[in-house]
Parts: sequence; structure tokens; C-alpha cells
Amino acid sequence: MNDIETLKEHVSTDVYARVFANRHLCALLADGAYLVSFRFCDITDPMQKDERVVAWCAGENLLFYTDCRRCRDLIEATDENAAPLLQLSVFFQALTGNDVYTLEKIENSITELEDRILMDAHMNADRSNEIISLRRELLKMKRYYEQLSLILSELADNEGEFIPPELQKRFAVVDRRADYLLNFVLHLREYTTQVREAYQAQIDIEQNQIMKFFTVITTVFLPLTLIVGWYGMNFRMPEYEWEWGYATVIALSVFIVVASIVIFKKKKWF
Repeated sequence: MNDIETLKEHVSTDVYARVFANRHLCALLADGAYLVSFRFCDITDPMQKDERVVAWCAGENLLFYTDCRRCRDLIEATDENAAPLLQLSVFFQALTGNDVYTLEKIENSITELEDRILMDAHMNADRSNEIISLRRELLKMKRYYEQLSLILSELADNEGEFIPPELQKRFAVVDRRADYLLNFVLHLREYTTQVREAYQAQIDIEQNQIMKFFTVITTVFLPLTLIVGWYGMNFRMPEYEWEWGYATVIALSVFIVVASIVIFKKKKWF
């Protein structure tokens, strides 16, 4: 990318500025040349910094600018004697060729996360962090494949009819693959949303269990509170003079507690 200024020799100042102003670009220039620009995202580690990739194709010439090691290796692996647009189509095919397997691994990791959430006996804050991290990574992937899909769609449409039919078919195939990968990522985002909802449901269940426990405790001791309030009144009651009054109140309190516990057990409230 240190040599990107050499592109000014082939495109106008306005077009050159658009390369850096836009996240992606696929422009058919007046001379029949194509200028393609996008930000590469390594889906094996999406949180790495994106790297700019720029390609200019005109006639028998291809200029390729990037600091991304993987992209440079892929373009260098193409046949340098082939037509520039053919090299570009082979580059995009190789760039997206194995992405589906990486996405399948991510899908498996989401499934494992869902299993851990459902198997956890108690809330685990780490699960929330994992979900947030996954959603951020998938958002970057979505934006990445949106770029590729838009670029490849324009190349496959062949608006200026500068691309030979056999190359147009190649770009159409890669365009369908990019659309499939984009839909795959959208599916993973929906799946992650379902996992997040499952995690929230687990939190709600645990909180409900806690509230149920306190409700049962409150219900058990509420009659005892009534007895305490009743006999705490500043009145002279007959039970005060009764020989078995104190023992009766104790027995009544124990009976209320035991009866409440038995009833709650039968109703499976705890």
C-alpha cells in the first residue's frame, strides 16, 4: 500500500479519493478499466484489523495493492500470463473457497455454547461475554461479505459488456458463493440471537427460583407474624391466665410451619 500513489497515473483524482472514502468500490472507468477496492476481513480471527485491497484491471494490465499477506499470496499464485480479469476472478474464487468450512466451525462453537448454557446449573457471566464477542465477530463478517457480494454482483452484471461471457460466468459463480456465505453469516447471527435468548431465559428461571424460595419463606412465617402481632397487643387476654396458653401458642406455631411445608411440597413449589 506504500505504492498506492502510482494508481494516480491511471485514474482521476476523484476516483482515487473514492478508494479511501468508501468501504468498498467497484467502478467501471471511462476507458473500460475496472477499479475494485474492499477491506479484507480474516474470518478465522475477525477482530483483527481489516486491510485494504485494491485492484485495477485494464486491457493486459493488472495493478494489485495490499499489505494483506494472504491476499498477496493468492494473487501471486495465479497465472501471471492470464488475462487480468481472469486473474481477478481466480483470486476471488480462492479468497472465498474455504470460508464455508470456517463458518461451519463457528456454527459448531455456537452449538457447544448453547449446550453449556443449558447445562449450567447457575448463571455464568462468561457466557454473556462469549455471546457478545460472537455477535461482534459475525457483524464484521456480515459487512465483509456484503462488500464482496456487491462487488461481484457488479462484475457479474457486466454493465459495460467489457467482460467476456466465459469470465462473466466465473464472476457469477463466485457472486452466488458470496451470497451463500453472506446468508450463512446471517443465519449464524440469528442462531446467536436464539442462544442469547436461551441464556436470558436461564437467568429468568434462576431469578424466578430465588423469588419463589423467598415467597415460600415469607408465606410460611406470615401466620407466625400474625400471632406475634395478635399477642403483642396491649390488652389483657384470657390466654394469659391459662396454664397451657404458652404451650398452645408454641404448638400452634409449629403446626402452621409444618402444615405449610407439607402443602408446598405436595404442590411442588419447592
